[in-house]
Amino acid sequence: MPMSLNLLLLEDSLNDAELILDVLKEAGFELASRRVDSQADYLRELDQPPDFILSDFSMPQFTAHDALRLMKERGLDIPFIVVSGCIGEEMAVECMKAGATDYLMKDRLTRLGHSVSQALDRKRLIEEKRQAEQRLFLETFHDSLTGLPNRALFLDRLDRVYQQSRRQPSHLFALLCLNLDGFRVVRDSLGPSAADRLLIEVSQRILRRVRSADTVARMEGDEFVLLLDNLKAVGNAMRVADRLQEEFSMPSIVGGQQVLLTASMGIACCNAEYESGEHLLRDATTAMHRAKASGRTGFVIFDTAMHEQAMVRLKLESDLRQALERQEFRLEYQPIVALKSGHVAGFEALLRWEHPEHGLTRPDEFLAVAMEMGLMPKVGEWGLREACRQLMLWHAEFPTVRPLTVSVNFSLQQFACADLAALVTNVLLATGVDASSLKIEITESDMMQNPEAVTEVLKQLESQRIQTCLDDFGTGYSSLSYLQQLPIAFLKIDQSFVQRLGADDDAFAIVKTIIALAHQLGRQVIAEGVETAEHLTILRLLGCEYGQGYWFAKPLPCAEVSSFLALGRHW
Repeated sequence: MPMSLNLLLLEDSLNDAELILDVLKEAGFELASRRVDSQADYLRELDQPPDFILSDFSMPQFTAHDALRLMKERGLDIPFIVVSGCIGEEMAVECMKAGATDYLMKDRLTRLGHSVSQALDRKRLIEEKRQAEQRLFLETFHDSLTGLPNRALFLDRLDRVYQQSRRQPSHLFALLCLNLDGFRVVRDSLGPSAADRLLIEVSQRILRRVRSADTVARMEGDEFVLLLDNLKAVGNAMRVADRLQEEFSMPSIVGGQQVLLTASMGIACCNAEYESGEHLLRDATTAMHRAKASGRTGFVIFDTAMHEQAMVRLKLESDLRQALERQEFRLEYQPIVALKSGHVAGFEALLRWEHPEHGLTRPDEFLAVAMEMGLMPKVGEWGLREACRQLMLWHAEFPTVRPLTVSVNFSLQQFACADLAALVTNVLLATGVDASSLKIEITESDMMQNPEAVTEVLKQLESQRIQTCLDDFGTGYSSLSYLQQLPIAFLKIDQSFVQRLGADDDAFAIVKTIIALAHQLGRQVIAEGVETAEHLTILRLLGCEYGQGYWFAKPLPCAEVSSFLALGRHW
């Protein structure tokens, strides 16, 4: 099948031009060609660029070298072959350096068709690569749903604008962080597809209210952020917020239903005190959460006089909402040692948060807030799945280290879920973990807040052969009647008692009493906080079955557990 070619021929000899065209036709090209031999005519032809240029090296008014230079000045990249009867090798090399694709002698035109085909293939490959890079850029730096810039691209633009403001203090900009109020209700009632259509409409509405110089990005979910650049006055950011409020006062139609959304907005304006653009984004987000917490539709301008503790709390809540989706939670594993044999019997999975700013964060710094926010059922489900998945890997890697169990802490919020037992069953089936290898722990203080509900769930777990443990025993003031009724297999002595063994007679008496009581009730005992050889000796003498603490090992990152097990240590 002939290949169509829109050809521009720079040639002052009509006979040579006809010869070149005949060679290309014989090579299978279907030509649409124009011939020029002056610089003025050449420049006019470049107004509508051809597919290909063939050029004699030397013409009365200009040369192929000039033609290449003029093409580059126009910003064009067109395959260009020099076809000459007198070009020397040195001059040919100079043309190649200037951008020529190839050069041929007029008395050796047999490879002209092949050379043109090669150049066209090379151009096609370059164009395909450019398009692929453009697609990759769009996929990497744009939100797939709305087409808006995503977090990565937004942060890059923010940094550029911030750096410009550092060089030019008169360059003003502001950030506006926007979160939709009630979006979760819309998503739950109308479904995810309708929610996606609504987000697309919201993005278009926002774009209608900003200038082309501004950047609107979708950070995640129903959270958007606006970079308002090159402001005449930072107060103009408030005008944008007013326009957005006006925009959202008009309802949307989604799935045939009228939806009226409001938006909470936070504004942070640039000033010389900011050390980075991301700090500005942090403060805009904090102000947005303040606006949302106030319960009033509108916007809040970030003020450094805001109470620092409230800022920290709002920031923590914001980060926690995103931590699970961003897979920032981690589990560390502390060995539990069978004191009679001295071998590792299992691990307790301990929740950690790899905070993007503060690094590895212990649960006492965020767990209470996560519970108040109602996040623990989701976080707990993730922890259960991850601990079971990891246990199966260790079982496969160390088949002789049995029994090897994993203990997972559950919060009162999780025990309040009616389908908790079913969730545990599903996780065990999905991961392949035997029920006897899993232990569920709940603190004594949590249990005492709702003993009836906890007891019911514990009975369901017991029916599935899942062992349970009452954690931090001795600190929650549980009555003996509840303790007797609870279907639990283990009591875990709080480390505050264990750590005083050998130095405090009262602590010794308490630990001894707990162990004796547990044994009388048919329970086994795990002692937390074993930190010295003396602790270990006393606990063994008292008949305690299991222990965990720094004497054996600190909580280990997942990557270090295999090395720990491979050592085969015993105490």
